[in-house]
Formats: sequence, structure tokens, C-alpha cells
Amino acid sequence: MLRRTLAAACLWAMPLITLAPNLKAADHRDAPGVDGAGEGDITDVFAFLDPGNPSRMVLAMGVNPFAVPGAEPSYRFSPEYLYQFKIDRSGTYNEDLVFQIRFENTATGQKAFISVGNPGASVGAINQLLISPNSSLNGAVGGTIGSASSIQVFTGLRDDPFVFDLAQFNRILAGTQDVFRDIPASPLGPLRGRPVRADGTSGVDAFGGFNASYIVIEFPVSWLGVNKIINVWATVSAPSSELNGYTQFERMGQPAFNTVFIPKPLKDAFNQGVPVTDMARWSQYVPDALTTTDNDGTGNTISARAGLLTALGLGTLPTGAPLLLPATFANTSKDLLRIALLPDVLRLDLSRDPNDLAIGAFGLTNGRRPGDDVIDIALRLLRQLADVNFPAATKVPGSGPARPGALTLGDPRVTAVLEGTDFIRPDSTLSDLTVSGNDQPFLTTFPFLAPPNPLPGETGTTPFPTLGAHPAVPTGSGAQH
Repeated sequence: MLRRTLAAACLWAMPLITLAPNLKAADHRDAPGVDGAGEGDITDVFAFLDPGNPSRMVLAMGVNPFAVPGAEPSYRFSPEYLYQFKIDRSGTYNEDLVFQIRFENTATGQKAFISVGNPGASVGAINQLLISPNSSLNGAVGGTIGSASSIQVFTGLRDDPFVFDLAQFNRILAGTQDVFRDIPASPLGPLRGRPVRADGTSGVDAFGGFNASYIVIEFPVSWLGVNKIINVWATVSAPSSELNGYTQFERMGQPAFNTVFIPKPLKDAFNQGVPVTDMARWSQYVPDALTTTDNDGTGNTISARAGLLTALGLGTLPTGAPLLLPATFANTSKDLLRIALLPDVLRLDLSRDPNDLAIGAFGLTNGRRPGDDVIDIALRLLRQLADVNFPAATKVPGSGPARPGALTLGDPRVTAVLEGTDFIRPDSTLSDLTVSGNDQPFLTTFPFLAPPNPLPGETGTTPFPTLGAHPAVPTGSGAQH
């Protein structure tokens, strides 16, 4: 059985020759329609309770991905676009509270205009400006406006809080590397990856040192009504002749959903869509989940997947992160991943402890805070729960004829999740998924995100670490190319 296990694992670790184009991360440059429109390209969305005052709610969205500190004056919000946070307070996945943000250029810089209210009939992908907002304010971009007792808003550059070893991920997809961290010797032979540095890390945050333009809003939780679970997403829309309003061209809820699951030709269509139709339109692109019972007659269960990862040493350091779920994790639905990921909204249970990530309870996490390690959470959940179709010759759980709903070995996501982490943080911290390893410390008060990275050469500039050479795989080793 061990021989069969290793054969299957060799296929898991095999870099694939035929791959999709390089993927982006989070939602930075996630679709063709926004690649050339940085002011409308949402990077990340956050929704969380103020850790110092849980009676106040915080929403944040970033645009202008990969903003270079040396060119700070060139990054602005578009005066043409309508930026919106949308909240569903009733469980319908249609917004019933919106925050609309517009910008104007002035002789002294940009000015932001914020309106809050019920959108009425103007819901979905085509919106109009609020006619009689419940609250409104305006002020200069680059600082905080409003009141800490009511609504306050920050607009301007911040350090990009997203953390991921995007460069190594793309090397894995291209077949020039095998895993995130180098494994000099294993039952599979050497597996190429980044070397471990003196500080116990091996990954490199591809977003370290970059900024993004952020809108951060804080307001009383009482505005959210009596229901405890709310759904949050952000959109960007451009002027449209239709109804003299704005037509949505970008949206985001959960981190990286569009990036990871939606095929490139359909990414723009996804961004133009609305949560209420997500399950019907996009669930086919999310794989089946393993269950506690056999998915296909080969012993293909959650327990068997945990055993496979453990046998390969991929559930223990230094070669892999600890397994997130126990082998006895109970699940009876093949649709578990679809239910957790769709609709594409951040779900936040206001009745839970704000420090409770609630991983997998009703989404990937309970809302999203700037420091949450959403990449490791996703990697670990997918490697333990996503159904994978192995070739019949391997005779391991999941092997056999191709079946609908399972990922195949031609899918690069199978390879990328092997170690359950990109090893950006020291190994000793990997069990704490509330810490992402961001390059700058977050603020403990509004607007919570770290200040923008300084100009190159100034104190606080983020250098890339000394990496060393990537080890080559000897001819004839177990790692195949």
C-alpha cells in the first residue's frame, strides 16, 4: 500500500507541462477587463469588527494593485467610477444597505464623497446614485473624515496587506520548481523549492513593499439591524447610459475566488455578475468535496486523504504545514466547498467572538481581517477536502476513470496545495492562522491598515531577502518534469 501511496504522491508533486497562463493572487489583476484599469481593480476586501470597540463595523477595499512607493503621486481613484460596499442583512444575497464612494479632482488633490443608504430598487449590476441617503459626508483624499461616534472614512494609499509567494507559485505552475519549500530528500527523491533561510522562512512575499489605494469605512453595528449574519461584497462600476446610472465591471467578496476557480475567458463575466446568481452560474467550476463516506468506491474519503498526506510527511514540519482538519472531520455533502465559497461574499456572524476565525463554518472564514492568513487557510482546506481523480493504475483512494466534480492531474491547483503553506512565516508561527506575515505592522486603531511603504532608500523600505540558489534536481531522481 505504501508503494501505491508514493506513486500517487509522485503524481501530486509532478509539475505539469500543459498549464494555464500564470495566475494572479487575491484579486490583483484578476481579469482582462481590469488589467488596464488599476483604479477599478479591486485587490482585497475586508469586513470585521473593530477589535477595540466591537460595537463598530469596519469595511475596507483596495484598488491600484502593485502601487510602487517611488511613484506615489501617480496613484489616484477614478473620478469616473462608482465604488461601493454592498451589504445583505436579510440573507437574500441582494444588497439592502450600500456605501457609495465617488471622487472628484480638485486643484489641491482629490476629494471623496460618501453616501450611505438603502438602494431601493437599484440593486444588482446596474446602480444609480442614492437620492436620499441616510448619511453623507465628503472630504479630502489622504486622511480620515467623519466622526468616530458615527461614520468615519479613510481614503488613500496604504501598505498592501496581501501576503503570498506569487513568484514561487508561478514557478511551480511552469514546472521549473516542484514545491514551495525545498525537500532535499523524500520518498519521491529531491523536490525543488526555495531554500530555508537562517530565520526559519523560505517564502518571499511578492506583495511586500508595494502599496494599494484603500477605502476604509467604520460605522455603528446598529446600522446592520437585528440579523446576526451579514453578507458583504465590494463593486466598482463605470458610467452607463442605461438608466443614467453605473454598470458594474468589477466585484469581490471572498479572497481569490475569481482568480483560482473561474476560467480566464469567463473572469470578466464573473466580475459583472451578482451574488444572488452565483451558485447557479459558477458552482460547476468548484470541485466536489471529500466526505466521511466513499466518494467513488476506492476508499476516497477525508480520512484517506489525511492518511496520504501524513504518509508522505506533508502534514508535519519542515516539509509541510500541520493538517488543518482532523482525519475524523465530519462531512456528508460533496457540495461543501461550493456552499462555503458561493455566493462570492464575505459572511460575518456578528454574534461570534471577533477573534474566532470560524474556518469552514459558513465560508472560508468569519469575515476577513487584514492579518488573517487567507492563503494558508485556503491551501490547507483544499488539500484535505478537494476531490482529486488519480489514474486507475495507482490504485489509491480517488483513482479510476475520470468523474465529474473531481480535479484532475492536469490542474495546477493539485500541485500547488501540497505543503499547505507558502512558508513566508517562520515555521514556529504556522499554526496561528490569524497572522499572515505582512511586511509592515498593522495599526490597532482606525484605519487599521499599515501606512504606505516609504520612498525607496528611506527608513522602513522593505528589501527582498537573500534567497540563495534554487537547487537543481539530479537526473533520474523521483521528481518528474
